[in-house]
Amino acid sequence: MTAVDLRAYRRRAEGFIGALDKEHYLHYSGQKEDSETAAVYERYGDLFSRDVLDELDAAYQGADDQTERLRLAYLLTFVTESFIGEQVKELSDHIAEVEAAATVDIDGEPVPYRYAAVVQANEPDRDRRRDIYDARRRVVAEVLNPLYDRYWRTAHDVSVQLGYPSYEALFAEVKAMDHGLFQAEMEALLQDTGSIYERSLAAVVKDKLDLPLTELAPWDMAYLFRAPEYDGYFSAERLLPTLRRTLAELGIDLAAQGNVHLDTEVREKKSPRAFCSPVRVPDEIYLCVLPQGGQDDYAALFHEAGHTEHFAHVAADLPFEFRYLGDNAVTEGFAFLFDHLVSDPHWLRHHLGYEDAADYVRFSAVGDLYFMRRYAAKLSYELRLHSCNGSLDAMAQVYHDTLSAGTLVDFPADWYLTDVDDGFYVVSYLRAWLLEAALRVILRSDYGESWFADRAAGEYLKGLWSYGQQYNSPRLLLKHGGGRLDAGPLLHLLTQTLGR
Repeated sequence: MTAVDLRAYRRRAEGFIGALDKEHYLHYSGQKEDSETAAVYERYGDLFSRDVLDELDAAYQGADDQTERLRLAYLLTFVTESFIGEQVKELSDHIAEVEAAATVDIDGEPVPYRYAAVVQANEPDRDRRRDIYDARRRVVAEVLNPLYDRYWRTAHDVSVQLGYPSYEALFAEVKAMDHGLFQAEMEALLQDTGSIYERSLAAVVKDKLDLPLTELAPWDMAYLFRAPEYDGYFSAERLLPTLRRTLAELGIDLAAQGNVHLDTEVREKKSPRAFCSPVRVPDEIYLCVLPQGGQDDYAALFHEAGHTEHFAHVAADLPFEFRYLGDNAVTEGFAFLFDHLVSDPHWLRHHLGYEDAADYVRFSAVGDLYFMRRYAAKLSYELRLHSCNGSLDAMAQVYHDTLSAGTLVDFPADWYLTDVDDGFYVVSYLRAWLLEAALRVILRSDYGESWFADRAAGEYLKGLWSYGQQYNSPRLLLKHGGGRLDAGPLLHLLTQTLGR
């Protein structure tokens, strides 16, 4: 067996990631109907053989230099994930195409399955919301779940073939993550926020929907957090100008960023939700948006703008692994930092002229807490899901029970296979919320409550962004004086807004 040429391998791996992200951008921006990620995997199939995996592992085990060892650790994680991805590539494309083509019947008219979620979120009539939700649920149960069952069972089988007892065990090792310890921390977060959450959610549900908490249903949630009553401050016309002004005050001229491509064109099959595709970091970053208005649309765009500016400011001379790979909680943390500007009372007053935003700020905090608790529950569920091999049928009830307990909403079992991200990305989101809260506390302490209008804060962020993902989330925080990555800052910020 010929030893892997690491320099050539890294160059090819960078090309593969760029091609995959470009395919994602073209499909979800509505420029390509078919998703052809399988063709990308075929072109780069030499990257993901079992021999390559074994050789990279041997190189990692034998590395003495700490930087090289870290690079190889990131590379091993990438190769492992891509090896599994290569095994499910055709199925993954098929799922994307089926989902894009699926329709639901709304008032006798076929509506794209993906867009039906937007229609449901904007529907004030509760019975009609339930009907749309049920139509979407049938697509999941009858069309998507059989495909996802094959997808996840294949991923589980590949993990065993690689010598691990389960998918969970594989990712615990390659990402150096003690899932049990982190689950315990998240269970503590659920416990610590239980009374605040129940009281605050009940108040919001009564105020916005005129319902007792016991009658809240899953088809109400998207409409509840869509919150159309706040639309007067969050118009579609102001969305992009507000983003540009916010960045400008941090010292970033969006129009002058030649490496950032802002896609605002209207296309029939364009994803209604903003997204970022970092095709070549830091040289070719796409920020795709279909402005619709509403506070949730603002939050989605600012979230993706956080990703965009992070990737666009990564130091170009960093090694491939530090520009593309590593702990995704880092880039998600920056995304949440921008996302949370949309519920910051000082930012609201400064950029939108929203003077008396206390009610909206409390509402947003309840929404944040709902999603955090949902993901903490999802972690517990996914640890169960990915620890079993063979039939996944029993997991439907586990999903229902776990998500319902965490959110106090009667979650239907049907989403038990679709509401799952590859590679335990749920951990990245949860760690990102912890990182973001700590960064927000630092920024407010060092630059004031209006840090978002301070170019010095912008320079501080650019410095953090320049590292790419060389440092994982706990080390990045520790390196910049933020202490241990834990729930302390997050709980502090939540209780500031919602009380104890």
